[in-house]
Amino acid sequence: MKIKSSKQKISTTVLISMTDVVFLLIIFLLLSSNFAAQTGLPIKLPASSSAQTQAPQILHVIFESNESILFLEERHTILTLADAIKPQFASKNQVVRISAAQDTELQNVITLMDVIRSAGFERIFIATEPIKHKNAR
Repeated sequence: MKIKSSKQKISTTVLISMTDVVFLLIIFLLLSSNFAAQTGLPIKLPASSSAQTQAPQILHVIFESNESILFLEERHTILTLADAIKPQFASKNQVVRISAAQDTELQNVITLMDVIRSAGFERIFIATEPIKHKNAR
């Protein structure tokens, strides 16, 4: 008489394909949640004849090749710029644009950024010119 064993062999291929499907679903859900459109109620805003749109004020700091700094049409040094730029701070969303000559040393630009950041500004960017490609017409 042959006794059947109660142990059954579980197919590993079924489990492997199941985990693949679960991982694909997780990836799909993560990607679709990142690209989900934020929708709101379609409302019509009231009109006003005295309404004004306020563009964010961009402060422009020019670092010249002779290491002088031009801010609000006045010449400054690194030391005097901190005192001149602090009164212009209105909010953390205010933008400061730095234009530096091409031959300006990188350390001077970094020092200038540190001075501006110490005055409270967080949104600082360096203005550049786009590179013209040979194939561009």
